[in-house]
Amino acid sequence: MELLAWLSLAGICALGAMSPGPSLLIVLRSAASGPRQGLAAAVAHGAGIAIYAGLTAFGLAVLITRSPLLFSALQWVGAAMLIYLGWKALRAPAPDPAAAGVPAPQQSAGRAALQGFGVAFFNPKVAVFFTALFSQFVTEQQALSTKLGMAAMAAGIDAGWYCLVALAVYAGRNRSWISNRAGHRLQQLFGILLLGLAARLLLTI
Repeated sequence: MELLAWLSLAGICALGAMSPGPSLLIVLRSAASGPRQGLAAAVAHGAGIAIYAGLTAFGLAVLITRSPLLFSALQWVGAAMLIYLGWKALRAPAPDPAAAGVPAPQQSAGRAALQGFGVAFFNPKVAVFFTALFSQFVTEQQALSTKLGMAAMAAGIDAGWYCLVALAVYAGRNRSWISNRAGHRLQQLFGILLLGLAARLLLTI
């Protein structure tokens, strides 16, 4: 892939990770028990993302080879899904700041890791998101290293972001900072970029 495509993919993955949601709440609650718990939840969440991203990248590549027509249909569905996700992000109400401030019970690092992995792996929206996103970047000619790189980048960005969140909590910063007005604006920016990506696809199909 070209550098611009990599940067676009990285930007969307980063904004997706930063968008407030249940994953953020799990990491915040785990980090409230200690830095080891917070980092364990963050890394495990990234592992769950890696599984979905990898399966999506390789599955779309096989689909292109076996049925180009079906892949084209998937691109249209993916564009529609990106429009839906983007519009939903733009219309979402501001998150409740009190939700992130709920005192968390003490837990082990292992339990925090299980929760971090589970909130990613058992969330069907993650699969939908990567199917819609990767359908814009996967091609039949892509090398194995490129597909692995896409999955690794998505997982690395996700785990890296949540590690920063966990360390911020440990440093004594306000746990609700990501759920305030700035966090809501970030979610809206995420929606705009998703709509832009959908428009790009519709112009190239």
